[in-house]
Amino acid sequence: MRKSTNKESINEGQAVVKTLFKKKSSIKSTRSNAVTSTSNNAILTDIQPDNKNSVNYSAISHNSDSFADYTLNRIKNLTTDFGIKQTVGDKQDLSIYALDDNATALVIMCEHYALTRDKTDLELIDIYLNFIQYCLQPTGYFFKYVNVEKKFTDDNNDVNLADTTGCAIWALGYLISKKKMLPEAIVTKAEAMFQEALAGIKKIHSVNAISYIIKGLYYNHTQNETIEGVWLIKQCANILVDLYKDVENNNWKWFQSNITVESSLISEALLCAWLATGEPSYRQISKTSFDFLLSNIFKNDDQKTFSEEEKMFEGKKSIQINTLIFALNTFHKVFKEEDYLIKIKRSSEWLQWNRFMQF
Repeated sequence: MRKSTNKESINEGQAVVKTLFKKKSSIKSTRSNAVTSTSNNAILTDIQPDNKNSVNYSAISHNSDSFADYTLNRIKNLTTDFGIKQTVGDKQDLSIYALDDNATALVIMCEHYALTRDKTDLELIDIYLNFIQYCLQPTGYFFKYVNVEKKFTDDNNDVNLADTTGCAIWALGYLISKKKMLPEAIVTKAEAMFQEALAGIKKIHSVNAISYIIKGLYYNHTQNETIEGVWLIKQCANILVDLYKDVENNNWKWFQSNITVESSLISEALLCAWLATGEPSYRQISKTSFDFLLSNIFKNDDQKTFSEEEKMFEGKKSIQINTLIFALNTFHKVFKEEDYLIKIKRSSEWLQWNRFMQF
């Protein structure tokens, strides 16, 4: 694979992370044998059957009323030439732009373009990428909120910009993972921002932000494989492992004392860390913790379709459910378990059922 061309930025990023992560670990193999057969596709993937899996794929394939179609239409309807809008509460005339939504939209449209080569997707990809660039600060952090006058709002002083920064790094890394099919100018811009953003992670302690960063580093690693990149992934992943070991017991297999739908990204991040490094403990903890999370979210395992009784979904925005679907898709690609496909379908049906929520 092509090595990173910006060695100085990589070295600067490594120095920054050394300040944050006190523990050091030796780097073993830079890639697991399992990685080579693992696709990077995400929620819009047209899942293909294999002979070892008995699931009824026709039951989860996308059609005209699918989650994918609804999500794409929702994204396009909310997108202007500046970015994707987020409506605040029930005030339909008061709209802002949020980086997290634009980052998620960027990932979805990159995936859709990879599947369809629809040229109109490139226009949207460019819009979302430019919005992320607009929010990038000299410190490497990203502001989250911009109003319709393209000014950063005071809300940026009150929110967790670490999570926003991590989300941006994930989206940039995901775009980079599609570099062989995207225009060079778009990829070059994303790679430059990705390296610049590494300077901002020295102040990040948020679990969700660290998880997003791992995902971004992993996706970048699929195209720009370096020893430094693997080192960064291991440092971040080891923090999650330590958190898990501190909290886990016979009855609780999680990283924190509470569980939320969107925290599924923590388990997914560890799985991505395993894909990049081959470290067995990452795979084991990711699988155990993710299955535990699912057992707390989906309470009607005898049903193969969505039920309104899924209380953990109540009051959630689609961006939070998208996070869960991304994780389910990643776990299915690695473990090929039917249960993950069923839960993707149930989550997708929930998005269809709750059409009037915010993106």
